[in-house]
Amino acid sequence: MRHGIMTCIMVALCATSMQAHTLTIDTISVSAKDVFTVRISANASIPAYQRAEIVGNTIVVRIPNAIMDANAIHPSCGEHDVRVKHERIRTTLVIRFVISVPFDSASVRRDGAHALAVYVFRTPTPQPTKSADTKWMLDVIVIDAGHGGVDGGAVGVNGISEKTVTLAIAKKVKSLIAQTMPETRVVLTRETDTFVELFKRTQIANEAKGKLFVSIHCNSMPTKPHPAHGCETYILRPGRNADAARVAARENSSIQFERSTKRYDALDEEQLIVASMAQRTFVRFSEELARAVQKEVHSGTKLVDRGVSQAGFYVLVGASMPNILFETAFLSNTNDAAYICSTKGQQETAEAIVKAIAAYGQIYQRSATH
Repeated sequence: MRHGIMTCIMVALCATSMQAHTLTIDTISVSAKDVFTVRISANASIPAYQRAEIVGNTIVVRIPNAIMDANAIHPSCGEHDVRVKHERIRTTLVIRFVISVPFDSASVRRDGAHALAVYVFRTPTPQPTKSADTKWMLDVIVIDAGHGGVDGGAVGVNGISEKTVTLAIAKKVKSLIAQTMPETRVVLTRETDTFVELFKRTQIANEAKGKLFVSIHCNSMPTKPHPAHGCETYILRPGRNADAARVAARENSSIQFERSTKRYDALDEEQLIVASMAQRTFVRFSEELARAVQKEVHSGTKLVDRGVSQAGFYVLVGASMPNILFETAFLSNTNDAAYICSTKGQQETAEAIVKAIAAYGQIYQRSATH
């Protein structure tokens, strides 16, 4: 049960002294903010019951001359973090409610002739006030593993697909952030080998109220093997050189796997300028993150620093937060492919990305509070 959520939990009983059929369970809702209720309904009058006992996280209720109906325990018990155990000691039915959330006290009262209500009282959890010092914290980071499913992306000289490498690194980044920044929630745009349309990736980020969007990819040249090697990071702006345009065109080709590509028809160079202008609030932060990623990856891995560039990546259009696209390594280069496809290379790259995010976070926080 979550704090402040109304709950209703039902358990039915049939008294041993009566042969009548078990009554239909009724729904009872409780509106008190820090109380939830376990309702015990019987098919006859409940003449007596004992005061509730609290043993650790368990509430014990005893009802003389009663038995438990086989279908009495309602599924909502499990849904609201309450496990129901019961046994009959001589003629007394002993019901134990194991509560999975903290509570202060409990009491049992009659709720009509045929029912008891067990009220469980919780201490209100103080909600922290969101101050200027905390509202800009990186509480949600969205990591996008490029490609996936039918969209394999580039294929390395070793036969390994880009989609496999990007997902492995994304998962490692999520795990490392959980260890080093436990106050930050990480959202992956995909956690399995599935295809997610490009526009939906930033949609996921926006809906999650992300403070940062990082799209992870692998580079490749048309011919293999190729001498080009190293890592580079992009921000959203029309490309200034042929190489950036080539990278963007290759990554943007993923739209061929989408149900409809009409939404991208208007994204010519002029419209990309408009899209990048819409993100002007985040441009400086995006550039800061891009530089931090290049610095940390270059110093923490075997990958050469190819610098920060700009290009019109569809996957970055629409992001309402600082965002980058990171090309980890060239799958068309023998050495790069061997490194980035290895567990060691992926781990070192993920560690470098997380270090860059942490360094960026300090810049982000200082800028927001001064």
